[in-house]
Amino acid sequence: MIVRLMLCVVAALPAGWFAGVLIDRVPDRLPLAPLPAVRLTGKYLWIHVLMIGLFALAAVRFEDASPGVLVGYLLLFAVLLTVSVIDIELYRLPDLIVLPTLAISLVLIVVVSIMDGAAEQIRYALVGAAMYFGFLLLAHLVYPRGMGFGDVKLAAVMGLYVGWLGSSTMTAIGLVLWAMLLGFIGGAIVGMVMLAVRRRSQPIPFGPFLALGTIIAVLASSSLVSPA
Repeated sequence: MIVRLMLCVVAALPAGWFAGVLIDRVPDRLPLAPLPAVRLTGKYLWIHVLMIGLFALAAVRFEDASPGVLVGYLLLFAVLLTVSVIDIELYRLPDLIVLPTLAISLVLIVVVSIMDGAAEQIRYALVGAAMYFGFLLLAHLVYPRGMGFGDVKLAAVMGLYVGWLGSSTMTAIGLVLWAMLLGFIGGAIVGMVMLAVRRRSQPIPFGPFLALGTIIAVLASSSLVSPA
C-alpha cells in the first residue's frame, strides 16, 4: 500500500506538468514541442497539488486492484483535471484530448479486463459508456445551449470507467446514475449561488461538475451500490 501510494504521488508530478502543457497548447492547436520547463506558480501549482491529491486517492481506492486497473483510473483522473481547467478557462472540452482518451481507454479496459480474468467487466464498461453518452446526448438535443456536445463526448469516457467498476449490468447503471446525479447537483448548486450573487443568469462550464461527480462515484463506488 505505502509503495503504491508513493509511486502514484511521484507519477503525479510529470502528470501535472504535462497537464499544464496540454492546457496551454491544445485549445489553440499549438505544437507540444518544445516542451516547457516545470512551472510551480499560479494555476500550475494548483494543478500539481490537485493531481497529487487525485493520484493519492486513486492509490488508496485501488490498493487491492491490479496495476492495469490503477493505471486506467490514474489516466481518467489526469484527463478529467486537465479538461476541467480548460473548460473553466475557455468553456471548451477539446476533442484533441477527449477522443484520444476514449480510444486509449477502450483498448486499456479490454486488455486489462482480459488479463485480469474479468472479461465480463468489458460489457459493464460499455454499458456505462452507452448510458452516460446517451443520456447527455438527449439533454444536448433537447437544450443544446445548456449541454454542449463536448460534455456528451466526455460522458462516454467517464461512463466507461464508472461502468467498469460494476459487478453486474445493474450496478454499472446504478454507478453511472450516481455520477450523473452528483455532477448535476454540483452544477445546480453553483449555478444558483452565482445567480443569487450576481442577480442574473450566467452560463457556467458544466464539464468540471460532471468530472467531479465521476471522481466521487469512482472513489465511493463500493458504498453507492450494493454488489449484485
